Amino acid sequence: MRFWGRLLAAAFGMAALVAAAQVGVVYGLDVLRLDREFTAGADNDWNLQLTWVVWFTIVAVAGGATFAAGLALRDRRRIGAAVRIVTALAAALGAAAAAFPLTLQPVQYAKLSATFDPELTAAIAVAAGVVAGLFVALLAVGRSPLAANLWTCTGLVWLLAIASYLDTTGFGRNRDALGAYYDPMRLAVLDISSLQPIPRASFSMPVIALVAALACALIARHAGRSRLLIALCGAVGPLPVAMAYVIGGPGISRALSDQADAYLGAMIAVVVGLIASSVVALAPRRPGVL
Repeated sequence: MRFWGRLLAAAFGMAALVAAAQVGVVYGLDVLRLDREFTAGADNDWNLQLTWVVWFTIVAVAGGATFAAGLALRDRRRIGAAVRIVTALAAALGAAAAAFPLTLQPVQYAKLSATFDPELTAAIAVAAGVVAGLFVALLAVGRSPLAANLWTCTGLVWLLAIASYLDTTGFGRNRDALGAYYDPMRLAVLDISSLQPIPRASFSMPVIALVAALACALIARHAGRSRLLIALCGAVGPLPVAMAYVIGGPGISRALSDQADAYLGAMIAVVVGLIASSVVALAPRRPGVL
């Protein structure tokens, strides 16, 4: 009972901490602002902001489950189905406990040009993010090639966000009265001024998926992992980003392609990653060579 209690507390606490830390950082830097008016002409900013929130929630669930599973591995030297399920469920509860209040509190001040309720929409998005995170955690935790690709892609997405933020502050995009950007950064897009909007949305995440898939698949192949795990690992990393875009939506206004282009790039990234890792997994092995 002590072992399972420690596992539950670790998964719940770490997931809540990761969710709060991510949201706190982006709110503190004014990258994410839900308590503002989303005017006509910038309608898709609402979907863009929700996409970030969903991705934070998915990462929090996976992070909490991974941390707790690591403790279990240290104690029992094996992660079975019971550990995977318990840690994933506890992490989902922890992420929900942090993500719901941190999202819904500012959303009550949001004003949309569309007719739907922003609070209800945000609540549904966070709930869907928790479920998506639960799926990712059950898939990746305890399977090192999949987990390695997940965290490699997550780290690279954060690097894109940092580079985009530095470019934003350096070139001074316009802000509204609440300090939020009129031209906000998109998830998993290298949004820097030296690149054209559509190409940077189309290639950013697929490039990340390709690099991470090849690196993680080659390492897993060298370690003698099964062909199935090697083949699947390339899709797991970009999957949270694709899920976040699916839940956040391609945009309220289809006349604006900013969110839709990034949405399409995220879908392509999953396919690119899966193909790259599958090629590595299915490549013939010569005797004595992995």
